[in-house]
Amino acid sequence: VFIEQEECKAHTVAWELMGVAQRLADQVREEAAQVRDKVLVEAVLVGHDVKHIAEEGLKYGADHVYVADSEIFEHYRNKAYCTALTHLVKKYQPEVFLIGATTLGRDLAGAVATTLGTGLTADCTELRIDDETRSLAATRPTFGGTLLCTIHTLEYRPQMATVRPRVMAMPKRDGQRSGTLVEER
Repeated sequence: VFIEQEECKAHTVAWELMGVAQRLADQVREEAAQVRDKVLVEAVLVGHDVKHIAEEGLKYGADHVYVADSEIFEHYRNKAYCTALTHLVKKYQPEVFLIGATTLGRDLAGAVATTLGTGLTADCTELRIDDETRSLAATRPTFGGTLLCTIHTLEYRPQMATVRPRVMAMPKRDGQRSGTLVEER
């Protein structure tokens, strides 16, 4: 999950996506229990002086939060953020990468997907793991919202999707929850 922030304040869509990621991970964990796969919810945060946001990411469900903290990230610039995210995606190789469909998120998601050479399903209203293909089933409105279309990215990784703010339920914050913060350079 990309934890979007602006002026050192997290966008609430990041926490909504953490809830979605937790649900998807739980679904995969149930299926993977027989083979003992480790399924984690991970988040990435790009900014400057944003450690407090990373700590909140743990409280909202991340097992690990990767933090790229530098003065260059103080204000959003597509190229700098895209470079940081593509580096982290290549390094950690997530199966699924979720970004909020905000103005910033839409700009960034397209650039990251293009740079990685993967697909992107935009403005999703439902996300689940398909039982048959074990791929992300990303549902979004089409034809002016009159139909729903479910898209699977079968051949490329990560499977990327953006979700509009306030579409998914906000998970409960667990003040006792802990995880790992990883500082990236």
